[in-house]
Amino acid sequence: MKLSRIFLEEFRKFRQPLSLEGLQDGLNLFVGPNEAGKSTVAAAIRAAFLERYSTSKVADLAPRGESGARPTVELAFTHADHAYLLKKQFLSRARCELVIDDGAQRLDGEEAENALAALLGFELTGRGQSKPDLAGVPGLLWIRQGDGQNLQEAASHAGAHLRDALTQLSGELASGDGDRLFERVSAERAALLDARNGRPKGSYKEAEDAFVRAAAERDECEQAMAQLNADVDRLAVLRREHESAQATQPWKDFEAKAAQARARLAALAKEREAFESLQREQAQAAQTLALLQDQVRRDQQDDTDYQALLRDARAARAHVQAAQEPLARAQQQRQARAAALESARRRVTQLQALADRRDLDRQLAQLSPEIERLDGALNAVAQLIAEGSALKAEAVRLEMSDAEIEALRKAGREVGNLQLQQQSVATRLRYRLDAGRQALLDGKPVDGAGEVLITAAAELDLPGVGRFQIEPGGQDLPALQRDLARAEAAFAALLKRADVETLAEAEQRHARYGALQRELDAMRKTLAIHAPRGVDALRTQRDEALARRSQLQERLSKLPAAPELAAGDPAAGDPAAGVPAADSDTPDDDLPAAVQALREAEAAAVQAEQALVDAQRALDADAARAHVLEGQAQARGAELQSPERAAQRQARAGRLAEVRSGHDQLEQRVRAAQAALAEHRPDLAEQDMQRFEKSAAIEREAQLKRHGEILQLQGKLDQAGAQGLGERLSEAQAACERLQRRRDEFARRAAALDLLQKLLADKRAAATQRLQAPLARRLNHYLALLFPDAALRLDDALLPTALRRGNGEDLLDALSFGTREQLGILARFAYADLLREAGRPTLLLLDDALVHTDDARRDFMKRALFDAATRHQILMFTCHGEAWRDMGVEQRRIG
Repeated sequence: MKLSRIFLEEFRKFRQPLSLEGLQDGLNLFVGPNEAGKSTVAAAIRAAFLERYSTSKVADLAPRGESGARPTVELAFTHADHAYLLKKQFLSRARCELVIDDGAQRLDGEEAENALAALLGFELTGRGQSKPDLAGVPGLLWIRQGDGQNLQEAASHAGAHLRDALTQLSGELASGDGDRLFERVSAERAALLDARNGRPKGSYKEAEDAFVRAAAERDECEQAMAQLNADVDRLAVLRREHESAQATQPWKDFEAKAAQARARLAALAKEREAFESLQREQAQAAQTLALLQDQVRRDQQDDTDYQALLRDARAARAHVQAAQEPLARAQQQRQARAAALESARRRVTQLQALADRRDLDRQLAQLSPEIERLDGALNAVAQLIAEGSALKAEAVRLEMSDAEIEALRKAGREVGNLQLQQQSVATRLRYRLDAGRQALLDGKPVDGAGEVLITAAAELDLPGVGRFQIEPGGQDLPALQRDLARAEAAFAALLKRADVETLAEAEQRHARYGALQRELDAMRKTLAIHAPRGVDALRTQRDEALARRSQLQERLSKLPAAPELAAGDPAAGDPAAGVPAADSDTPDDDLPAAVQALREAEAAAVQAEQALVDAQRALDADAARAHVLEGQAQARGAELQSPERAAQRQARAGRLAEVRSGHDQLEQRVRAAQAALAEHRPDLAEQDMQRFEKSAAIEREAQLKRHGEILQLQGKLDQAGAQGLGERLSEAQAACERLQRRRDEFARRAAALDLLQKLLADKRAAATQRLQAPLARRLNHYLALLFPDAALRLDDALLPTALRRGNGEDLLDALSFGTREQLGILARFAYADLLREAGRPTLLLLDDALVHTDDARRDFMKRALFDAATRHQILMFTCHGEAWRDMGVEQRRIG
């Protein structure tokens, strides 16, 4: 089998057509980087042969995100002097066509797929995607990326085709008698025994299951009979126990003992009530005793407090007399400090008036430029406000928000997209009429040359020829027309709402509105520079400045003239007042010294005043405290020395002795009652009552339970007798014996067939060894290139299982990944040789194989690959083109 052309369209990443022409008979090397599409080409070949065209489970073949795609594959190939052209299209408008010998024979649909399956040696799935177990020879020879080491599974799926080829080559089992006998024995054995585990199946299993069910029923009847006998014995025992208990009635004895214990508890309850009454009386006496003791202690404490109060009153009176002298000294010092303060205050007032005049003159000089600046700012602000009003009026007229222009843009884009979709889907009618000729399209004249997009059913009238009814083929065209009309209406409504005719006019208006907003913003910033807090605040600031100037002028007019202040200035000071003379000729230099002298005089006066206040406050506090303490001592003495209070103290002392004596007597009685109550052990009497009551209840309940169980067993036995349990047991035993004989017959037949199959298998194994000879020869041919003096061991299914080297043998699963991949590819070369010798079509696909091979092994594999390419067509896809430049073939780049 030789591929000459591969064509893909809308297949995975190849949205646009890809055509690979002029494929060679031997090795065809395709190179390209990762994701260039090499594996996609290999997948397209597999899909063209192995996938049913009508399946919907191959959505992954379509380009990503493209709905309505039609993945298409076309393959041109030859085999046995016949030329084939396979065209297969998946998903939308799926179809399959196989053209043989340039149209000499044409097959479509399932007929074409069945012909391909018979030709290449594989089976088609009933529904859904293809499965590996049905891939047959293509599944063995077409190696997927990273799957070269998986040989056993792929070869087992192609085992029937390989065995047919070997049989055809070797002539073994040509008569078919041995195979027919082996297959008959195997079939009969398979009808009785499971091939996987040798367990019964079919009629043998039915006989086994019937015997198991019969044995289970027999065992159930035997168990029921044994239970019946046990129930009879149990019923006799229960009747004897019931009659014995009914005669003795042990529960009555327990109930009598419980009544005696209850009577003892009632007597002890009265003693406990008397004891608790004594405890309450004792508690009341203890409370009374504690109250009296507290009252006596308070009387003693009152006398102690009265003596301490007398001592405090005498000490306070002595302290008042000692505080009179400091008060007199504080009054004299306060008078001297007040005179000095008044002299210093007069001097500071004179100097301050002169300084105020100079300060007012200075402030008035500073206010005049500020008032001129504020007047200029007010004029500039008035001009900006006038210009801004004109710009704002124009902005209001042209106002268009970003949301409105964006909605218009979005609607315009939607109309444009729908128009483009309509143009791409609509039927495109191109015409070129001869000079003087004219046609009618839906009644409208058409002449000359041009193009018309037809979005709805139309009628083309060609005079002298006839009429053509044209209907667009796109299924979604009416929906597109409706969507376009809706979008155009919405766009027109937005234009009308914005009071514009076109989107360009709206864009121009929105741009002008933005420019006006920027100019207004610049004016606002300029206005903020002149009037950062607003025009009103600026006017207020100017008015405040004018008012401030008026106030300063008024204050200045009220001050005395400078010569008057100078005449009234005491240059020599006032030594009598404690104010120093001025050392400077100017009032500004004398004022700080005068103020400092005033502060010192004020501090001294305040200190003297505070000393007087403190002395007076101390004297007043001491006098008040002495008066209070004397009053308290006099009142407390009168209270404590009254006859009534003395009589109360004496009465409380006598009552205390009487209550203490009664309390001691009650305590002795409580201890005696408690000891007497403890001797009777009421807790034991309570336990006895509970024990006897529970015992009586248990005996009564046991007797009732025995009676119920007797009735239940009696009913059960009556029912068992009515069911004929003995007859059922006899029938079950007979059925079990009959089914056991039938089961044993199947067992003997199965054992005989198992033995016969083993004998035939041994004979067949010897024939299989002769059958394996051509395959072993081809395997050793390729293996010698990689491992000289090594051999592959084959199993009965013609699968390599172990590699023999020297005196050892390694299972294939124990070898490294790279070695298993190399052996898997060599084995596929050998299988391809056998199929070719048997006249079967062969094509080898290697998708990024041998990537885990070192440089030395790769050189050996190149020899084997070149050798196999002399007999087979090989399509090799790799992303390591530089490693395969010495294969003697031109590298074809994909991607």
